[in-house]
Formats: sequence, C-alpha cells, structure tokens
Amino acid sequence: MDEKIYIISDAHIGAQRAGMEEKKTALLLSFLQSLQDQPCRLIICGDLFDFWFEYRHAIPNRHFHILAQLSSLVRSGIPIDYIAGNHDFWLGAFMRREVGLQLHRDALELTHQDKKIYLLHGDGLLKKDYGYRALKRVLRHPLNVWLYRWLHPDIGVPLALFFSQMSRDADKAADQQSDEDYRAFAFAKIDQGYDMVVLGHTHVPACVRYRHGWYVNAGNWLTAFSYAVIEDGLPSLHRWEGRTQASSTAAAAH
Repeated sequence: MDEKIYIISDAHIGAQRAGMEEKKTALLLSFLQSLQDQPCRLIICGDLFDFWFEYRHAIPNRHFHILAQLSSLVRSGIPIDYIAGNHDFWLGAFMRREVGLQLHRDALELTHQDKKIYLLHGDGLLKKDYGYRALKRVLRHPLNVWLYRWLHPDIGVPLALFFSQMSRDADKAADQQSDEDYRAFAFAKIDQGYDMVVLGHTHVPACVRYRHGWYVNAGNWLTAFSYAVIEDGLPSLHRWEGRTQASSTAAAAH
C-alpha cells in the first residue's frame, strides 16, 4: 500500500495563554510521535508557529520540543514539507539544514497515487486582498529581513507576536465570511486538471467534492486539532484527541 499523506495547518504555536498553549503543544507532539513508525508523508500547510523568524544565531526556545520531534521524524525517513504561511514568511536555512524540512515558499504540487494535488496556505486569495499581497512582497524582501535581524530577539520576537495576534484576529473575521473565494479558487484549479486542492489559512475544515476532484482544508490545530489524510486517492478529515484519532469525517460528496 502506498504511503498516507497527513496534512496539518494553522497551529499558531506561541499564540495562546500558557494553559491552552501547553495542551495544544502536547497534542501536537503526541500526534507527531504517532507518525514515527508509519510509511507516510507529513505536509505542514502553513502557520505552524504564530511567528517564525530566523536569526542567524538564535531560535525561540519555546519551539524546541516541536522542532526536535520534526527532526526525529525526518531522521526516521518520513519526508516533511513546510508550505510558508502568512505568519512564517522567514523560513530558511535552520529549518532546511538542521531540522530537515523541505520548504516551499509558495505552492507545492505533487502526484500521489495518480492524483494531481495542489497545496497552498491560501493567504492573499481573497479578491479584496490586493493590499496584503503588496505587503507580503515587502515583508519577504531580503533587505527588510536583514534589517529586522538588527532587532535583539528579546525585542523582535515579542513585537512580532503582538502584530501576529492583530493579524490573526483580522483574518478570522474576514476569512470566515469569505470562504466562497477559497472554494472558487480550488474549483478553478480542479477545472485546470488537478484532482485535489488543499488550502489552509481559513481555520475552517472542508472536504468538498467538485466534479472529478476535491477541495480540502485541514482546518486548524489552534483550537480544533483537526487534520486531513489522503489515502488511496481520497481525502478525509480527522480530529486528534491524544493517543488516537477519536473521530473522523469521511469525505462526502457535496
């Protein structure tokens, strides 16, 4: 049997108060550990952390256990793809060389069990997001990354987390009202010949049949602890509750 593909998105590690953050991190670690001996592939569809910036000689210490577990999976032979989201523009050499992740600045396209799959975090897809799309180019510009590195991490990290919280609150209100734009994007890609389009960003789980294909959104690990699985050419949605998947929503036609 071919390997399964597991997809998670929008954990926003570092975004919540201590109690919720500890629960979320513990559940994520147990989920990652459950993949250790499976023939599978893991795809992180953006925003694993609420803020990620690679200083040359420092990383946020609160992310140590998750990064160590990801590295352990890679060393055991499980490939992990990380698609950049709007809260982690600055993925770079540490994630690639030390952790072993395969980084994708924009979309990831792959073929799995004869199915063409298109994966993207999804930020900037709303029709009204023209201002954000311009800001995204500015934030990713190498000069601005270089300038931000001059801020000491004790200043740069808390400052970025503050703005990440503001961005997430604004995104939540806008995106939940505009899911039709994401579906329209996915359906257009299916019309172009893809069999499956996987997005994140909205925090709203979806597994929608459209013509010959599927629109999938893994939801979020921020509060729902939801994830998607692609197996035998079909997607499904699941929720993690500790040691096993406690429930699953099988792909159903819409």
